[in-house]
Order: sequence, then C-alpha cells, then structure tokens
Amino acid sequence: MRRSLPPLKAIVAFEAVARVGSVTAAADELGVTHSAVSKQLAALEAWLGAPLFESNRRHMTATPSGLRMAGAAGAALDLLASSVEAFMPVREPRVLEVIAPATFAMRWLIPHLPAFEVEFPHVDVRVRPLHTGEEWRDIPFDVVIRRGEALQSDLRSVGLLREEIGLLVRPEVAASLGGRPNLAGVPLLEAVTRPGELARWLIAADLSVDHATEALRFGHFYIALEACLAGQGAIAAPIEVVSDLLARGELVEPFRAIRIAGPEYRLGYAPAGAHAALAASFAEWAMRTATIDPGLPEG
Repeated sequence: MRRSLPPLKAIVAFEAVARVGSVTAAADELGVTHSAVSKQLAALEAWLGAPLFESNRRHMTATPSGLRMAGAAGAALDLLASSVEAFMPVREPRVLEVIAPATFAMRWLIPHLPAFEVEFPHVDVRVRPLHTGEEWRDIPFDVVIRRGEALQSDLRSVGLLREEIGLLVRPEVAASLGGRPNLAGVPLLEAVTRPGELARWLIAADLSVDHATEALRFGHFYIALEACLAGQGAIAAPIEVVSDLLARGELVEPFRAIRIAGPEYRLGYAPAGAHAALAASFAEWAMRTATIDPGLPEG
C-alpha cells in the first residue's frame, strides 16, 4: 500500500524546529535560511490542514499532536541516518564516547558491549565511568547515561531501565536468616551515594528503620558491594545491575518477595552531534538489550 507522507524536507525542518524551539536555530543547524525553514513549516501545516505550533510563535512550542509527530519524525530520521551509514565505506574504526555511572558501567554496560561489537564491528566504544559528584556536563561525550536524573533539553533522551532493589547477602549469611525477614546479628551495608534505599527496604519488610542508622557506610556503592561479597553484611542493591553475581550464586536474595522501586536510567545524546547517527544506533541497541536482557535472573 502506498504511504501518504508529506515532503521529506518539510518533515526535517519541522523536527528540527520542534526539537530546538526556534526557527533561527533550526535554520543554522540545517544550513539553510530562516525563510526556507518557515516556508517548509507553512507547507507542512497546509498539507496536514492543522497547525503544528501554539499560537505564540515567539517560543515555537509544538501542539500536543505536533509533539507526537516530532518524536516519531526524530526516531525515523535517526533510523534512516543509521541505515545510510551502512552504505558508507569505513576507513578506520569510529570512536563512540560513552559516559555512565561507575557501577552501572562496570556491572551492566561493559559486560553487554561484546554483543554491540558484533552488530557494529567498526565502532570503538569507549566507556568513561562516572562517580557521584563528578560534573558530567564538563566531560566530552557522544552518549550519556544517568541514574535518577532528567537530562538537559538539548539532548534526545530515552528511558533505558528502572531498578528494582532487593536485599542481598552471601549464601552462608542467608542460611542463618530463616524464611521470614530477620536481620538479627547481620550487619547492614550502605553507600552514601544511595541514601535512603536501605531504610525504604526495611520499611517494606516491616522492620525497624532504626537499623539503617547502624549500617556501615561506604563512599561508593561498588565498594559497599565488595564488602557484601566479602561476607561483611547485607546490602540493598539493584537486582538488574548485579544479576551476574546472583546468577553465579556469589550473592543471594533471601527475601525475594520484598523489593522496592529504584530510579530510572536514562540515555541521552545530541541529535545534531558529530556522531548523532551512531549514538542513535547505540541508544536503540541499549534499549533493545535492556528489554530482552534486563539483567533479571531466572527463577
């Protein structure tokens, strides 16, 4: 069946204006004149028979229907650009700079990268782990992944996965706990970079939140996790991020029915960046991987 679509030039112009919020900025990005972009917008609205932006054109705010169309257009253009790249000769590996939270980078992202390299053998992904408190906006990147944080509006942002947090211990520690939530005699571990998560789990388990005040605290989550692996106590941890440890039996979740919702990981990239098409391919791969293999253990 033949598709009924407006002119591609008009779609490109509209997507750029809706994304950057300005005809002038969109014209600069596309390398055309202000007038050319305005004409394409007018042509598209005439083709659709409906306005795409609110009446106050100074701010170029898309209507609700326009926002939906802009999102679909942006995703389609990213996919098209990625497909076109497959026809371009590759002279040397292309570098994609990715920054991500340290624990997530080490325990989820890097272990999954071999699968990305199979699909994109000429791409060199360089992962830069970030620690809490580092100003990521000062670091050059093609793709950024953040935990529990909204990304700035000039980035195309997508949801990657949301954490589920459970209590984890060494198997020999779990054997002493019994079937009901009981942490008597078990030290608790917590990272100062994840405040409140242990307390929320204790509340969900109907245990005294006062136990959280007695927890051993560490400067970073991955250090607290190492203490748990060493048998020093129990830790509230994101199941998706440490699923490999559960799969190998190095840690167990004695009270699996008790979990709390954690924050969402969001991935962002600049749609007009030097490696925008490649970043879009990486985003699509990461979302697909998180859907197919979110890191949740079987059973």
